Amino acid sequence: MSETDMSQKGSSGSGGAKSFAAPAADWNIPHWGALAIITAFALPLFLELLGHGQATAMMELFNLVPIREAYRDGHWLIPTLGGMPRLEKPPLPVWIPAALAMVFHSDNLWVVRLPSVVLGLATCWATYGIGCVCSRDRRLGLFAAIALAGMVVFIRQARMASYDIYGTAFTTLGFLGLLAAAEYPKRWWIWSGLGGVALGLAVLSKGPIPPMYVLVPFGFWLLWEHRKNSRCWLGILLALIVSIAVFSPWLLAVAIRYHSEYGGSAWHIWTRQFRRYVTVLPDTRWYYLAMIAWVFPWTPPLIAGLALPFLPAQSNPAPTAQERRTRWMFWIVLVVGLILLTIPAQKKQRYALQNFPFAALMIAAVWQEFVRLKKELELEAPAKFLLASQSVMFVGAGVLVLILIPVVILAQHPSPNFVEHWTAMQAASLLKPGLAALTPEGWGLIGIVVIACGVMLWRWEFKRRFDRAFWIYALAGWVFMMAMNWAYMDGNGYQVSRYRTETRQMMSVVHGRTVYTLMGDRMWLGVLYYADKILPMKTPAQLLTIAEHSRHRVYILTRDEGVFAQQVNAIAQQTHRKIRIIDRINDGHFIQTLFELRPGAHNAIPPSHAVQ
Repeated sequence: MSETDMSQKGSSGSGGAKSFAAPAADWNIPHWGALAIITAFALPLFLELLGHGQATAMMELFNLVPIREAYRDGHWLIPTLGGMPRLEKPPLPVWIPAALAMVFHSDNLWVVRLPSVVLGLATCWATYGIGCVCSRDRRLGLFAAIALAGMVVFIRQARMASYDIYGTAFTTLGFLGLLAAAEYPKRWWIWSGLGGVALGLAVLSKGPIPPMYVLVPFGFWLLWEHRKNSRCWLGILLALIVSIAVFSPWLLAVAIRYHSEYGGSAWHIWTRQFRRYVTVLPDTRWYYLAMIAWVFPWTPPLIAGLALPFLPAQSNPAPTAQERRTRWMFWIVLVVGLILLTIPAQKKQRYALQNFPFAALMIAAVWQEFVRLKKELELEAPAKFLLASQSVMFVGAGVLVLILIPVVILAQHPSPNFVEHWTAMQAASLLKPGLAALTPEGWGLIGIVVIACGVMLWRWEFKRRFDRAFWIYALAGWVFMMAMNWAYMDGNGYQVSRYRTETRQMMSVVHGRTVYTLMGDRMWLGVLYYADKILPMKTPAQLLTIAEHSRHRVYILTRDEGVFAQQVNAIAQQTHRKIRIIDRINDGHFIQTLFELRPGAHNAIPPSHAVQ
């Protein structure tokens, strides 16, 4: 069968049942081989120094504390933060790492971050699957998975025990199931069921809103391409039913147990949060452009990908009707998803993580188009500019690394003229930890390798060997990202928690006794995590009862603000206990104060300490 026949067989008109030909004969890699390449490329980026450094990211700490409390104290059904139910987030990102901690009998960072690595890899595999469903050429899926695994923000999230990589992985797997159910007439119900399970797990990972940033644009595309395909909509209905069956039991259990205490279920709490976020007029000026930086070093092909669906195809073989349709799908999911992401007032990198696979698929479509270009076709000016910018980006990055090495070295033994150069000193202070992590020689080697890759990239691009050029591009990005991971995780100035030592010293003075916190107070997460134990949150009335019935000293950790210090002072007065301040931590946001209440005559807190 000719390629033209295969192309025609691969697409049968909008809304009808579709069958797909085998991958193009010139690139028929087996699936297991493609998955092995993706794994070999991604795992070093995700695993490098995974357990090194310390936890400093706030959103990771929001999950690390509940993981520890589930593993050490058995808080499984409802994740807790400081002993109090944390219903603002779903439980799956707590359950999985806490269960793994039980298997390894340890909750160190390497263990609790490992599931994120697995889910990051699963996202890459699912992206490969989407590319294979969408194209008769499997290189689209492989190129997309490689691009996704090398994006700077995706790498960071795949190395953290946070909620976002869980939601992204299951959303992408669910999307793959729904897409296959829509495109494959045989066994569509299996794909729909699997997609529904994955989407149910996505809701249990990050709530219902993040999957909507993908599913709503996908729904627009389905209405466009499959509006007359009844089987497709039956598949959507089946997936919806299955997903509800997956996530609803936990929501019902929470509603039954905690409805009276919280005035609503976890679902109500999630919807109230979302309504609160959308009541403020969002600032969208830079959010669209930020995506271009978040996919670094794949920025140039993403910019080209945004224009690709609007351009006439000049490749040989030309994109099939199926490929043209799905390129529009990538564009719609990415662009409309970003538009929807501007509705919440808060704007953060991780909120867009579920849209990264579609950015990667657009990048892969650009490279697929280059690989298929006719040899005799003259490149147009925009294409030449794109190709040149990719090479120049890596050469420039390598040169910058080589230039900054002597700047940092001079900072260690500065001359008077160097000290006066404020910009150089500032750069040196930021880069010094990274230099120590890899040594000047190591950074010099990395700079030379990246420059060499940039030069080779230029050579193969303008020799029209785009298949080789892609892998040189991926290699250059891989080397650069590995270096950044090493410097970030191993450099002391990058990953040292200011709370670790002080908090553990504070906890040592209580000799293992319980330390309470006040209801309504806000303990900084670094303090909660490095306290290495649950700090039960109690109301003043509950603490009063505890102090009245305890024969031992009572310890209370709270902010050194008037309202909280006065509450502690009132408890001491009513229980006729001596009160004193035995330690303090300035966490950069508040002064955390450790009060000791001892049996005996009361001594009030001096007024200077009672009010901040």
